[in-house]
Amino acid sequence: MAGRSCYRIVVVLVFLLGGLLGCGRAWALGDEPRAGETLTQYLTPEILQAIFPGADGIREVEGTPPSAAVYKSSQLLGYVFSTWDVTQSRGFSNRPIVLLVGVSHAGRITGVKLVHHTEPIGILGLHDEDFFRFAEQFKDYDIKNGVDVVKELTSSPLGKGTFSQRAMPGAATTVKVDAVARATTSSVLMSDAVVRGARVIARSRGILPAATVHPARLDIDGFQPVDWPTLEATGAIGHLHLTYHDVLEKLRQHGAIRIKGGDAIADSTDVFLDLYIALATPAGIGINLLDKILYDQYSAGRGIDDQMLLITANSSRSVIDTSSDQQNTILPIELVQRDRTIRISNRQIKALPFIHAKGAPELTERALVFLSNGDDFEPTQPFEVRLLVAGEVADGRNTFADFTLPYRLPDKYLLAPPPASAEASSGLAWRAIWQARQGEIAVLSGALLVLTGILLMRNWISRRPRLHRALRVGFLTWTLGWLGWYAGAQLTVVQVISWIHTVVTDFRWDYLLADPLITILLGFTIVGLFLWGRAAYCGWLCPFGALQELVSEAARRLRVPQVRIPVDLHGRLVVGKYILFVALVGASFVSWDLAMAGTEIEPFKAAIVLRFMTEWPMVVYALALVAASLFIERFYCRFACPLGGGLAIFGKLRMVNWLKRHPECGSRCRFCESVCPVGAIRRDGRINMNECFFCLDCQVTYYDDHTCPPMVWRRKRLEQQGVPVSASGPGAGGR
Repeated sequence: MAGRSCYRIVVVLVFLLGGLLGCGRAWALGDEPRAGETLTQYLTPEILQAIFPGADGIREVEGTPPSAAVYKSSQLLGYVFSTWDVTQSRGFSNRPIVLLVGVSHAGRITGVKLVHHTEPIGILGLHDEDFFRFAEQFKDYDIKNGVDVVKELTSSPLGKGTFSQRAMPGAATTVKVDAVARATTSSVLMSDAVVRGARVIARSRGILPAATVHPARLDIDGFQPVDWPTLEATGAIGHLHLTYHDVLEKLRQHGAIRIKGGDAIADSTDVFLDLYIALATPAGIGINLLDKILYDQYSAGRGIDDQMLLITANSSRSVIDTSSDQQNTILPIELVQRDRTIRISNRQIKALPFIHAKGAPELTERALVFLSNGDDFEPTQPFEVRLLVAGEVADGRNTFADFTLPYRLPDKYLLAPPPASAEASSGLAWRAIWQARQGEIAVLSGALLVLTGILLMRNWISRRPRLHRALRVGFLTWTLGWLGWYAGAQLTVVQVISWIHTVVTDFRWDYLLADPLITILLGFTIVGLFLWGRAAYCGWLCPFGALQELVSEAARRLRVPQVRIPVDLHGRLVVGKYILFVALVGASFVSWDLAMAGTEIEPFKAAIVLRFMTEWPMVVYALALVAASLFIERFYCRFACPLGGGLAIFGKLRMVNWLKRHPECGSRCRFCESVCPVGAIRRDGRINMNECFFCLDCQVTYYDDHTCPPMVWRRKRLEQQGVPVSASGPGAGGR
């Protein structure tokens, strides 16, 4: 049995090695394009004529960000650039999308050509022509306007129509482009890459300042990752802190006896409101608060003169309520700049479900306020946010007290110094990313130390069933809640394949270190392969695995019948994940599109990263796998997870056998087969570490002299001999 198993592993490794050596020609399909080189790589005379009809000359690619000047009879027509070189544009598969875009000296897009993408279109029934036609819609688009990506409704009960993929509130001038059917996410990402890239090039080449004054002085494009405390300390985030004493004291000056709608709260130092504001138009602020994808969507959906102001609050009462059905409801917040007051209505507001900034405080409300050019708002000049709080006088009439929060954009977000975009050519600034996420790194590092302690102290813990159960459920809850749904740190087979390509093609440490939590998890998992095989990650650190096991735990407590798969059938089913992993790795060196289509079998993005807030087919698929765990524990992990299959293959490097067995296991006694919830114990009593998740249930049983038959026999013999026995307690073995 062991010989056949080793033979299978050897065959798999030979297959992988053959794929790496035999498919050298296809390596480039999985490579990321080199920043600054895609324009010269893909630009042909035919594409140039399609983007700039009649052009008869082009200069060398130059400048930061890079572009090439295009001429006709020595007259400058504009500039052509690559979205990858300017914005590092990526698609739904998180792989590069390269579009070549022309921008005229008048600030209009002259043409767009999609030249490289790896979107998983095959499984959606799409063709490259669908994306090519989508890109052609941007011809003659004025980059000062916003773009709204819309999807056609062909089966709506209200009749044929469209709905916005952004739902941007109060957008002044927007151009509508039709999304590619069944690929709306890819459409939005491509649109944002075109629009934001064109604006970056236009600002850097002096095109936009001639057409607009306000944004020209902002450093719209410069970006460095920082956390919330840093933004607040530098003044990029303004903070107004009010206590009940502050509010009541000012209201009393206007004759009020209490806060309107308030209870009999005493004049106290309890917190009434924490209000935070930030100008989110500069990328250095907006991307850190919203993340890059959302920032690109919100900014590309608005005109070039529009501004984005983030307003968040932590209070028991709403100050930025967006629930009103009336579109022009005036909110109790207004902006004051010089002698002008700008009232804010709910039609200008986009509610946000959460803030992406690291280290953000607890917030009860989050919203973006969109200010159009007609609001006459100058973002580079100081302004105040004025909050109105209503109070009640003795006769029941209302009165108001106002509180102001002054705000001035820090100088670092103005155009002097110029945008720091050298990062694209010199490599990713991973050190700054790690520094900005020190808190998360500390939490994860502490959790890994705790897990290491659990795994090393397994014998001591296994002798204490209640402690074992508490640690197991508690750690899995942390893995799902914090590591998965909060931090989004879920390893996937896509990352593993990308890392394999990085190692065998163009090794870049900076890209491997771009996500500190994933990097730390990967390092711990690699070390764990030598000590515990796949079990350290799959059994304890995989958020989707934790979700399945917690669902199984709840199902058993609710007495949901559990399905026990026969040993022979189980042995056949587990092969599926190994086949999937090998097939995906091999396919990635032949066709990246095919490999990415295959990775759709992973439910991690829908269930963990996007927290089930994505397209309904993905949600249904993920929920179906979770539902299967009601009856079969870790159904997906055991039979269909290519990541688990890959880790199990490399887990053969394991050097230590930690789990204990009795001499009677598998011969006189096969009780542990029924204890193991994932069928990892063979008929001969040995534990198949390829399938083991190191839950330690079998070890709890191993030490339980009231459950484990060999231990029961031993206890009874000692009792007959009059030897005192320290029992671990009845009913403590396993589940």
